[in-house]
Amino acid sequence: MVDIIIAGESGKLHAVYHKAAAPAAPLAVVLSGNPRQKYHMNDRVSYAMFRAFMDIGFSVLRFNYRGVNDSDGAIGTTADNMLDIATVIDWIQNHNEDSDKIWLAGHGLGAWYVLQAMMRRPEVSGFALVSPDASISDFAFLSPRPNRGLLLQGTGETDDAKAFGAHLTQVLKKQAQIDLETIRVKGADANYSAPVDLRQMYNDLKAYVGRENAEDKLL
Repeated sequence: MVDIIIAGESGKLHAVYHKAAAPAAPLAVVLSGNPRQKYHMNDRVSYAMFRAFMDIGFSVLRFNYRGVNDSDGAIGTTADNMLDIATVIDWIQNHNEDSDKIWLAGHGLGAWYVLQAMMRRPEVSGFALVSPDASISDFAFLSPRPNRGLLLQGTGETDDAKAFGAHLTQVLKKQAQIDLETIRVKGADANYSAPVDLRQMYNDLKAYVGRENAEDKLL
C-alpha cells in the first residue's frame, strides 16, 4: 500500500491505496466516521475494513476528508464530504479501467455516506455498513436501488443503536429494495475497542464480501 495525493475541490486529499495484482480486480473505497469526532482513515475500524478488502484481492483506497490531518481545507459539511467521496471514486475507477465492480464500506457517519453515494452511483455493486450512526434519521435520499449489502453491529452497542439497525434494515428493504444481511459481533461496542472484537469484525466483513464477490450475485 502507498500514500497518494488526490486533487480535490478544496485542495489535496490524502489517501492510502493498495493496487491488487490482478488488472481486473474489484475495487473498494473505505469511508471513515465523523471527522468532528476525531475519526480518520487510519483509525482502527477504517484500517480493519481496508485490510479486509485488501486481503481478498481488491484494489482498495481509504482517505481523509477535507480538513482532516494532511488533507487540505477545513472540515466540511455532508455536501462537501460527498464531493470528496465522488472525487475519490472517480480516481480509483480511472486508475482501474479494466475493473467492473466497486464496493463501498463505511463506519459510523461513513455508513450514511455509503448509502448516499450508492444512490448517486449506479455502478456500485456492493456495500458494507459498520455500526452506522444512529443519530441520523433522514431517509429522504433513498430511492429504489436493488442491491445487496451487509450491516455489521456489535451486541455491546446501545439498545437504541441496535433498534436503529433493525429499523434501517426495514427502511432499506421497503424504500430502496435493498437486501441487507445483518451480522452482530458478540460483545463488541460501536468502535470494536477490544482487539478480539476488531478481529471478528474484520473476519465477518472479509467472509461476506468474499462470498458475494465470488458468487457474482450482485446486481
